[in-house]
Amino acid sequence: MVNAFKRNWDMYQDAVNSIPNEHWRTGDIEHLIPARIAYHVLECADFYSNPTPKGYVWGHRFNFDWGKASPKQLPTKDQIRAYLEEMITKVDRWLQGFTDADFLSPEKAFAWTGKTIMGRALYLLVHCRQHIGEINAELRRRELPRIKWR
Repeated sequence: MVNAFKRNWDMYQDAVNSIPNEHWRTGDIEHLIPARIAYHVLECADFYSNPTPKGYVWGHRFNFDWGKASPKQLPTKDQIRAYLEEMITKVDRWLQGFTDADFLSPEKAFAWTGKTIMGRALYLLVHCRQHIGEINAELRRRELPRIKWR
């Protein structure tokens, strides 16, 4: 699981590093702006790697809702890089904190993600990867190089 997330984060690092600056916070389709997708993914990683959903404040990182922000409000590449580094560490610590038996224990706090802790981890991983697919589709539409799948 840790290795799968490492490959996931490598793809997001590639996205931040390779998407041209003039394409980072722009787009013809509002919900497919790369900065918006990256922020959404990182905020979800932040949320799902908590012990419970209680007390989590959506939008706390940049003081706006990822889905409603104007393109100019969206995070810069440097802001996303910093948040990404924090989430790499946070998610890794979260995953490393479980034994094999823990992964198979019942998921109570985020019940909609599956029946076990592993179900929650997989839910987050699949969510992250689904959005890499969106980024790649958008990059293809813009005739830009895509992020290498890992």
